[in-house]
Amino acid sequence: MVNGFPARHDMAFRIRDVRGVRMRAPGPDYWRGFLKQAADAQATGRFQFSPPWRTVYAKEVESALVRVQLADGTVGWGEATCPIAPEVICTLVNGFISEVARHQPFAAPDTLVDMLYDAQRCRGYLAGHYQDAVAALDIALHDALARRAGCPVNELFAAKARASQPCYLSGARAPTREERIELLHRWSAEATTAVKIFLRGSLDADLEEFTALQDAVPSISWWAGDALWTFHEPAVAVRARHSFGQLAAKWLECPMLPEDLAGHMALREAPGAPIALGEHFRTALQAAPWLDSGAVQILQPDIGRTGFVMGRRMLEHASGRHIAVTPHMGGALDVMQAATLHFAASIAASDLPCEYQAGLAGRIPTALRSDWTLGHDGLLIPETPGLGVHVDEDAIQEFIVS
Repeated sequence: MVNGFPARHDMAFRIRDVRGVRMRAPGPDYWRGFLKQAADAQATGRFQFSPPWRTVYAKEVESALVRVQLADGTVGWGEATCPIAPEVICTLVNGFISEVARHQPFAAPDTLVDMLYDAQRCRGYLAGHYQDAVAALDIALHDALARRAGCPVNELFAAKARASQPCYLSGARAPTREERIELLHRWSAEATTAVKIFLRGSLDADLEEFTALQDAVPSISWWAGDALWTFHEPAVAVRARHSFGQLAAKWLECPMLPEDLAGHMALREAPGAPIALGEHFRTALQAAPWLDSGAVQILQPDIGRTGFVMGRRMLEHASGRHIAVTPHMGGALDVMQAATLHFAASIAASDLPCEYQAGLAGRIPTALRSDWTLGHDGLLIPETPGLGVHVDEDAIQEFIVS
């Protein structure tokens, strides 16, 4: 038994080698022109800002991949959700983490994750890049252990996962409303009928946009809104929750500031769309006060920041309080996407669809070949051992940034 989940396979291991590489994936930028509508957008050579969103974004898609080799030679791959400064992940993995993790016996990934957390907790490394690096290693270990066992990652946790994982499109990323409508028509025709819309922090304009898209694309039957932490004023947040509830939004995501537990607790008392958040959590300890207080109704752990270990622990805590769980899928490539989908299909097993970053999937198919396929029922779950992503170690060299 590992944290309440039966150990279905041998999870013990020793690490022979572990290394991280910074990746740059060519193609359209993360927002595909959506940010250009902001008159006060700012950019450097590598990064861009688009107020009122506080978050910085990379102008090109970047990520950090982690390769682990077990003592028996089995190789696995992991990836952090770290689109900003992924080189920090690589420094941590190739330095401190490699030195303390290699050649030691571990009973399960949980044991290593706990050791790495304990090694730095008293210095306050409770979140951020350090925990992202641990999450990437966690994912790589589960990939390797599933490959060693000859089963998909989801079978490490469940007797049998669902055949397909329902998903929703993460954002209508296009510069004009006309193009966003066209994108959503295409998505509903070729994939699923669920979408999450990114909000810009001007509530009246956001409500008008949300309503216009709903009216223009009736084939989409499932809608959610992501405020990206912009409704930080309590009165605006209360009105937003009520208004999006009136529009039948499945949830209002990240309404207030990520540190504002008290504000979210107060917002919980107002009527309207369910409050969803969780992408900023790295550990179950970090999430616990939010879950215990009832400030969140739908928990969204990001597996590229929690790994499977902390993601499972968050889910256990949430389940004990009857809080729904469906993972967040942030800015990363196929390896992290596959980890998210395995978590959603086996551990979470929620009635809610999983987020899907369609624009980040399959960007470098010569280097990362995914066995996941998208259809009207969502993503078909491959039976390939491991995550279901094949990394070509020769082809990947073209995309590594030294």
